[in-house]
Amino acid sequence: MHHRHHWQDWVFGAIGLWLIVSPFAFAATGAALWSFIVLGALVVAMAALGLLEAGAEEWTDYGVAVLAVLLVASPWVMGFTAMTLPTWNAVLCGIVLAVAALWTHLMPHEGGHA
Repeated sequence: MHHRHHWQDWVFGAIGLWLIVSPFAFAATGAALWSFIVLGALVVAMAALGLLEAGAEEWTDYGVAVLAVLLVASPWVMGFTAMTLPTWNAVLCGIVLAVAALWTHLMPHEGGHA
């Protein structure tokens, strides 16, 4: 079986890695630090599964979409909205992840993943 990679996996990996290092760039601590590290690591894991496991693309897309919702909600749920940069980072990265994750499922079918 030929495994087809799609561009979203690369976006997931890049954003996941950014989430892991971003709290250090913003000097985020506590809940913000751990939210970014944990969610970033989970996004990287989903990206790796999407790239390496044949047939995993669809369920990893939905998994990343769930993680994106958690990421967007994290500043309010974890209580770090007073930290402006980490809050915006969570919201913007979450939106990009959600759009990328649902892209192939929302766009008209054009022959599968590219």
